[in-house]
Amino acid sequence: MIGAGGAGSAGRHARPRAVADRHWSDSSRVFFLRFDGDDGDDCDSTAVTTVCAVISTTVSIGLGPGPGRGAGPASRRAARDPRGDLDPAAEALRAIASDARIVSAEQVLRQASAELRFHEALRRRWREARAESAVRGAIASGGVEGVVLPSSVLRDAVAAGGLTEASTGEPSLDAVAGLWRAGTRLAAWMPDLRGETRPAQPSPRTLLATLHRDVAGPIAMAGRIPLNAVAVPRPAGTAPIEGGPGSAPDGEALTARLEGMIRLVDLDGVSALVRAAVVHGEMVAARPFLMGNAAVGRLLVRHLITRDGLEPTGVAVTDQYAARAPSVYADAVAAYAGGTHDGVVAWVVWQAEAILVGIQEAQAICRNVQAGTTAVE
Repeated sequence: MIGAGGAGSAGRHARPRAVADRHWSDSSRVFFLRFDGDDGDDCDSTAVTTVCAVISTTVSIGLGPGPGRGAGPASRRAARDPRGDLDPAAEALRAIASDARIVSAEQVLRQASAELRFHEALRRRWREARAESAVRGAIASGGVEGVVLPSSVLRDAVAAGGLTEASTGEPSLDAVAGLWRAGTRLAAWMPDLRGETRPAQPSPRTLLATLHRDVAGPIAMAGRIPLNAVAVPRPAGTAPIEGGPGSAPDGEALTARLEGMIRLVDLDGVSALVRAAVVHGEMVAARPFLMGNAAVGRLLVRHLITRDGLEPTGVAVTDQYAARAPSVYADAVAAYAGGTHDGVVAWVVWQAEAILVGIQEAQAICRNVQAGTTAVE
């Protein structure tokens, strides 16, 4: 993580009131369950005894990255391994997605996403909205990592065209600028909201390496990590510098875990919400890089939910919830890393909450765009 903060070092905060906004219905109160004592009978818990184990073993044995683009929300095609059997990773993830709590969460997200998609501001000014989302996302993500920077400072630097180099001499600005560059790169991979333009998508490996280069480049320029650690997984015997839930895997275990996560990015037949949540969780739990893992994980969420159509506008500020309630973020990550059925479900539900808060921030951005201001409400 960029600064001294991050998911593993957050202070105590209550869940933000934003998650209790008008999008919530009686059926979606499941979002507030803490899963204490829940027996998880809603889905096949034996299939998901530990998703971490599935990711680190069955996903990566003899299987390369899946072909083509990740499955969209309408996909119902059963993923199969090269032997023609049902893919165990996809089966485990589908079992998680079938949990009633996650089904309810995804329904709420799709309703909120549909309302955002047809906001008047996005008819002609969606590019402005995406640009502002990249700014707010960078500021929020920087805050999670312990970097406090007024959004006006970043906006002024962007407007002045002064962020072409990895180092400006201002460490806080440099760190947040790296996050902003990654966010604007994601926007360039998003399809137009008006028209048929659909940019070519990066391969999962290129995606991961490129985002880490943007995020970690300023850290390396500041001398906090070696330059040869940028966009390169940790070598065997090297522990991550940033904290996280439990001990990070090393050597062959890390390689298997990373290969599994990379394959998941394009795995067919997987829920968009579950895919984004598990990829994010793997980045924070496995910590494949020396630093910047959680920040890259949150960027991957924005990319995946836009690509897979869960939030197609690309305006949601998906880092906002983690910035507002860092201790809830840390607790959810720890639950995921525990590998239990309820822990994984709790993490996916947390991710749904984070996306919903991001959609609510996107609604605020749209109102600002209509009013001709970038003032934060």
